[in-house]
Amino acid sequence: MTLSSSDEHVPGLERPAHASPTVAEAETDEQLERVWSDPPGLWGQLRAVQNDNIGLRLMLTGFFFVILGGSVDSVVMRTQLAFPEMGLVGPQLYNELFTNHGSVTMFLVILPIFEGFAILLLPLLLGSREMPFPRLGAFAYWTFLLGGLLYYSATLFQLVPDAGWFAYTPLSGPEFSPDLALDFWVLGLGVAEVGAIAAAVEIIVGVLKLRAPGMTLTRLPLFAWAMLVTAFMILFAFTPLIIGSLLLELDRGFGTQFFNPDAGGSSLLWQHLFWIFGHPEVYIQFLPAAGIVAMVLPVMVRHRTIGYTWIVASMVGIGVLSFGLWAHHMFTTGLPPLVLAFFAAASMVIAIPAGVQIFAWVSTIAAGRVRWTTPMLFVMGFLVIFVIGGITGVMVAAVPFDLQVHDSYFVVGHLHYVLIGGVAFPIFAGVHYWWPKITGKMMDERLGRIEFWLLFVGVNVAFFPMHIVGLQGMPRRIYTYPEEMGWQALNIVSTVGVYIVVAGIAVFVWNVVRSYRHGPPAGHNPWGGDTLEWAVPSPPKQHGWTVPPVVTSRHPLWDQDDIHSGDTEVEELVQGMARWPLRWRAVLVTGTANARPEEIYRVADPSIWPLVAACGTVLIFFSELIKLRPGALLGALIIAGSVIMWNRPTEAPMTVEEERAFEDAHGIPVHAGGSLVISRWGMGLSVLFVSIGFASLLLAYFYLRLDNAAWPPSGIAMPDLGALATGTALVVAAAAAVWVALRRVRDAGTTSFKGWLVAGSVIGIAAAVHLFLHINGLEFDSKTHAYGSIYHTLAGFLLLMVVIGAVMTTMMAVWAVQGHFTNHRHVPVTNTATWWAAISVIWVIGAATLGLGPVVT
Repeated sequence: MTLSSSDEHVPGLERPAHASPTVAEAETDEQLERVWSDPPGLWGQLRAVQNDNIGLRLMLTGFFFVILGGSVDSVVMRTQLAFPEMGLVGPQLYNELFTNHGSVTMFLVILPIFEGFAILLLPLLLGSREMPFPRLGAFAYWTFLLGGLLYYSATLFQLVPDAGWFAYTPLSGPEFSPDLALDFWVLGLGVAEVGAIAAAVEIIVGVLKLRAPGMTLTRLPLFAWAMLVTAFMILFAFTPLIIGSLLLELDRGFGTQFFNPDAGGSSLLWQHLFWIFGHPEVYIQFLPAAGIVAMVLPVMVRHRTIGYTWIVASMVGIGVLSFGLWAHHMFTTGLPPLVLAFFAAASMVIAIPAGVQIFAWVSTIAAGRVRWTTPMLFVMGFLVIFVIGGITGVMVAAVPFDLQVHDSYFVVGHLHYVLIGGVAFPIFAGVHYWWPKITGKMMDERLGRIEFWLLFVGVNVAFFPMHIVGLQGMPRRIYTYPEEMGWQALNIVSTVGVYIVVAGIAVFVWNVVRSYRHGPPAGHNPWGGDTLEWAVPSPPKQHGWTVPPVVTSRHPLWDQDDIHSGDTEVEELVQGMARWPLRWRAVLVTGTANARPEEIYRVADPSIWPLVAACGTVLIFFSELIKLRPGALLGALIIAGSVIMWNRPTEAPMTVEEERAFEDAHGIPVHAGGSLVISRWGMGLSVLFVSIGFASLLLAYFYLRLDNAAWPPSGIAMPDLGALATGTALVVAAAAAVWVALRRVRDAGTTSFKGWLVAGSVIGIAAAVHLFLHINGLEFDSKTHAYGSIYHTLAGFLLLMVVIGAVMTTMMAVWAVQGHFTNHRHVPVTNTATWWAAISVIWVIGAATLGLGPVVT
């Protein structure tokens, strides 16, 4: 499809989207393409780090899992429920089906697809050549893929998880699920969660630091805002889930007592840790969908977005508020009335920012003139279905109403309206919208309309009756029902609706295949889009931008005659980057708020080590699965070796003098040996991840502490304060030595800092050995009581952080002796010092908790 003559007045179509290529562009384009392209062949694909490659892989793998775990499972379940007392599947298989359906959808489908969208599109949207950590992006994909395959391998052993996607204890504990089925759930999905967090770090730094000059935060595309908020939410939501999964696996595999009330544990602790993830997860899925809608809608109605600032504020508001209502799912667990009132209010208040977005989009539609393309149809379908789901969400936020419909099919209907209307429809809109850019071909509009109407009708036919049958008393998660209940007619309607949905998905798949093979050429901007991605060729080149753009508007292609021109200094800089450097992958870093050029740095080249590190991660989880625990140690060594290899200093492809020549010409630092700015952000987010994990363990500690009258219980000695104080002194001393080394290398280059790094390494190793001996010398074990369980686990976490610091410092000392660091190139030393500073604070708080926790009343 192309725009007709009636569309010629669309803003931006009457002027060029970008300036004509310069002679320098044409001469250097081929050289840049060669530098930025991933290597060919299978070996090259295993080493690939390009953002378009990684983004497409994430999306395609997510779509594969949705067909496998979303469509097939739902068809079987709905067929089983179409008639009373059906015998298509038995209760055990039905439990496995709904567990798999929920788990795959929530962990392996929606979020990977959105992270794939982000990694694929953000460099084009932001005017950058690449994401900040290409190897981390590759690691994110491999862990997601291998984790999903590990989870699905349960089918090969006939050990499919059957405790629901929420895995409530004690049902998921060793007493009621003694086989390995739940271990596949915990460990397989745990690997995928690691990948989600890695991608989130990549997205945060990419949005905040790799933007075109002039693209201030107030000019940021709304999809980028949505992904930025989502990525922070992933860090704060998935980390407690990883900690909760760790505690559950320790109970299952090592005999700890975190969730055993008879030994001081609490089954509700799992629910708190899980729903701290589980309810924000709904908004983690909604916000990227809202970002897609915010990109598609103004283009399809030929009008700038109304209420941009309000939409951004609502996204941030949702991101914050979503963490204040996890107990919304625990209204029936016996929480105090005051707590119920707080979470009920929070559950209702969060509808306000969502409503702000709806009103902004409706206002934009009213102010413009709609083009009824397939992407716009899916946007309109989203508005209708999501509003219905939002209304029922406010209903279940009321405690009295929730007590009546909790665990009924009313909740199933509500959930699917929110997830399919609020998430799936925008995904289809985004695929149709950006397909021409990614492939250079248009999708078939006739087939697109057919798939939309099949999906729109199917969703409403399938899930609206569930609200009614839920109000009639039909509980969720039952595999059959008696005929006299009178639920048959509504269940038949719902089953027919699911068949219609599957037909719509089939048409979509056919449209994708047909368009990829035979679709008409799209051109660079078939929709008359306003954002930067529509200024590059379709499909984009590997390096994206030969001349980086300069932004002066929220709608650069509608408002700017030439997106490569700005003030004199910036224009000279972006034109200079089209001519130099041409031997390494150079990316421009800009200021977080003002988007002024800050630095040019070298992003990582293709590497096999992210795949090796992902294999090491899976080996740890798989070794625990089969209880071959020496394999976990081997996996840890593989991860350590891989991370060292992919971060090891390499000889820069240019001299310091060449860097300074460009710096003098354009007034911007050049770091071919690694970015101080980007590495600082990366390490800061790593510390944030560790801090959230640590806070989750503290939550578990004090939750159990307050739930037990005797802490520690009778017969268990008080902790050894002297050993904890010695460990504190060693950790602080190691941190101080590394910071002195960093100060010396900054001030004096290589003349006097190596000894301090060696000292920091020795003290760090001594601290790790001391902590290891302390844990192994404890007079109580981790299996008798929850006190011992949490003490050993928290102390083990602190030990792991110190071991990581000791390994980092040892490698810094080795690389320093080899002459890799100077006062101009010392990024790894800075990162190591930052790690030790953070671990010192965490250790002091952790040691105080372990030592003084028993005496706190």
